[in-house]
Amino acid sequence: MEKIIKEIQAMSANEKKTLEQMVLKLSEEVGETSQAVLSYLNASGNAYKQLGLEDVKEECVDVMLIALALFFRLAESENELEPLMRKKLAKWKEKVN
Repeated sequence: MEKIIKEIQAMSANEKKTLEQMVLKLSEEVGETSQAVLSYLNASGNAYKQLGLEDVKEECVDVMLIALALFFRLAESENELEPLMRKKLAKWKEKVN
């Protein structure tokens, strides 16, 4: 997984989209994830798309890729990700437990 993170970091350095365009792309990918979930669940008006679980998973990965690329665009150091992930995970654990 560390190798993949490094690849994403390298790709984000070469990304030509502006910060604003990356945020809009993230929003687009979240919308596509929503559509995939609605279709997967056969929600009214969405079943015709015939999207399945694999489509939902792919859209989730698209969201993660652009979110990580956006993070790395903003980060001052590659070492920022893990501490922030641990901090946010700890907050999430507090809410769940």
